[in-house]
Amino acid sequence: MKKSLGLLFLFLITISGYSTAASVYTFTGEIIADNFSDNTGAIGDAGLAIGSTISYSFLVDTTSQGSWRANNGAVTTYNDTTTANETIDYFYVDLISGGLGEVDGGYFNGPSFVDEYNRGLDIISSTDPSDDWVSFLGGSANNLVQIYSGGISFVDWIIGTSPISALESTYDSTGASSVISSVLTLESVSPVPIPPALLLFGSGLLGLFGYSYRKRIN
Repeated sequence: MKKSLGLLFLFLITISGYSTAASVYTFTGEIIADNFSDNTGAIGDAGLAIGSTISYSFLVDTTSQGSWRANNGAVTTYNDTTTANETIDYFYVDLISGGLGEVDGGYFNGPSFVDEYNRGLDIISSTDPSDDWVSFLGGSANNLVQIYSGGISFVDWIIGTSPISALESTYDSTGASSVISSVLTLESVSPVPIPPALLLFGSGLLGLFGYSYRKRIN
């Protein structure tokens, strides 16, 4: 009985972590003419052009630190800082959909180049709110996506927030690049769903707990 209660308690803690720690932020908007170029052909191949609708989704976990991983596997973690003028908070993000992807294997493939960015950034000014800054940085050195806006803090990024800017660049094996700028709206913020396997495990624990309880009272 005590063992069943312990497992059930552990399951409830795990469920709580899944339901509160991470969310998926989805942004949708329109490609604009600023900085637009398609020297790799990747934008045209994706059926996109100036005026096209574009969307990006990021997994966001504010309980974990932002980081980046090099092609050689080395991981660098960003450290939060506080000064007299501002607080800089780093947190984990992961680009999970959207983006052109690498073209022909990309160009920046040396061991020290970035294989994956997972950096969320929230700068809060203590003197002037117009200096606040939020950004998500995802992808890699070969396909970099940054979502950002100034004059606002992360806590104020709510559904419907607009305009939010995005800049994406991708490179082919020759070093040629394609660049997309877009103006986005935060369309949705969704909690990360609990994995089905974990739900099945929880159902089994509840059944075991119920059986143990009935056996005890009988």
